Amino acid sequence: MNNSFLNMASIGDFDPLNASIPATKVEITVSCRNLLDRDTFSKSDPICVLYTQGMGNKEWREFGRTEVIDNTLNPDFVRKFILDYFFEERQNLRFDLYDVDSKSANLSKHDFLGQAYCTLGEVVGSLGSRSEKALGQNNDRGSLEKKNKRSEQAFEEIGRRSLVHFAGG
Repeated sequence: MNNSFLNMASIGDFDPLNASIPATKVEITVSCRNLLDRDTFSKSDPICVLYTQGMGNKEWREFGRTEVIDNTLNPDFVRKFILDYFFEERQNLRFDLYDVDSKSANLSKHDFLGQAYCTLGEVVGSLGSRSEKALGQNNDRGSLEKKNKRSEQAFEEIGRRSLVHFAGG
């Protein structure tokens, strides 16, 4: 028998349960415009919290938080979220915005400003480089801007109110 055939993988060697799923790293940057001002003597001190949704149980889990930016209604957050993008999976994202009122890490201690939903596929697959998502919670004024950096591609989606930037790099 030819030894070259003995060294080749056969279909029986493939185990779909243990195979790694190819993923692309996606960098999301968040900025907001025209947030509600919940503070009396100064402007809001916003923070953005990203939640991802589990595939099996649909439970929202906190993925990460940006830094707090003091006294602004138009924050450009520096901290980025780096996620694995799986082409064939629906990956739901939720961005919650809060006005931080104390040093507490407990979000219930802070004023909720609103939230925006999208999928990672929307971020990666949109054409151009901009998308708008209005913040929820009966808030017509606030907007959430998300930027996605993915090598050699720029994407844009025009939405209703908030700005989402997707720039290659």
